[in-house]
Amino acid sequence: MWATLGPLSRCPATCHSLGPASPARMLLPLLLLPWAWGARAASPSLPSAPLTLRLLQINVFHNASSADMEGMALLGDLETHSMDCSTCQIRFRQPWAQQGLKPKQWQDLELLLHRYLSDFIRLVNKVVKDQREGYPFVTQVFFSCELHPNGTLRRVCDAAVDGEDFISFDMDTGKWVTRQGDKLGIYVEYLVNQDKSLSTLFPFLERTMCVYGLNTFAQYGKESLERQERPVAVVFARVPSPAGTPAPLLLVCRVTGFYPRPIRVAWLQDGEEVGPGRRLSSSGILPNADLTYQLRSSLAMEPGDGHSYACRVEHSSLGGQSLLIPWGHSRGWGPGLAVGITLGALAVAAVAVVLWRSRRRGYQDVGPGESRA
Repeated sequence: MWATLGPLSRCPATCHSLGPASPARMLLPLLLLPWAWGARAASPSLPSAPLTLRLLQINVFHNASSADMEGMALLGDLETHSMDCSTCQIRFRQPWAQQGLKPKQWQDLELLLHRYLSDFIRLVNKVVKDQREGYPFVTQVFFSCELHPNGTLRRVCDAAVDGEDFISFDMDTGKWVTRQGDKLGIYVEYLVNQDKSLSTLFPFLERTMCVYGLNTFAQYGKESLERQERPVAVVFARVPSPAGTPAPLLLVCRVTGFYPRPIRVAWLQDGEEVGPGRRLSSSGILPNADLTYQLRSSLAMEPGDGHSYACRVEHSSLGGQSLLIPWGHSRGWGPGLAVGITLGALAVAAVAVVLWRSRRRGYQDVGPGESRA
């Protein structure tokens, strides 16, 4: 559920000495509401396909005076913005990520995030002190909104501690609801619902980012979001157990270099798709360093079972077609394979003859009584 972030930036727990919460700071989201409603009124047309915006925040609390923080925003699979506590400034990760909002709007949003982070760190340290909890620990906050072509909006806001779901924000009621029924969970639920600064942030983000911002970023980043990279696939066999012991053969279909993320990989046996079962296994879709994806799908088979096997890959970049990669050892020796083996054998024989003649000529050059290094 939680994305892996890079090295976290060290910052004081007060987040650059923003100070304790005050009524003026709690009113900040309300002061920004006219901007939010104005943005919503100017929202562009609805998207032609579902769009997802995710905001991720990770804090590592070392002690009451030291915490690391880093956050990021992702539109679809692309990282568009980031923030850490070394500068507490929004960084634009795509050339078009700054477009769509005016500089004053970015400043307002940055200021709101500063105040939110200060309140968040203050509240967490208060919980630790009041409940006599210990350091260190990690908190994660996840906010997501998915906008569909018909205008429906799906929103999720969760918070976790050390990777376990702890509390969620109900966007419909505007209340935090604990996932833990113990004393600590009930106390945190009461505390955060009393903090208006935290309770108004996510409705504000919904009004600004989930409608206007999300669709606007998608229009400016259309070329990046609609990028298509064709998959490259290869099939090979592996023996999962030591040689000499009876074991099924493992056929592996490695697919890599594709974008966007959705893909379908299936195995065919004698032209028929192999259904789900114990014979099939998959690595899941994993990221590559070049912002593409990879996947490995495996099929267990008995050696010499007489069936033919192939891996079929379906992806949007293939234009409605599919890749079909047969496993070479599952077929008989056709003319092409026979010619290849013959040529390979002739090449090996030619190299052997050349080596033999070179060695023989070298020995013939040495006269009686001479030695050769």
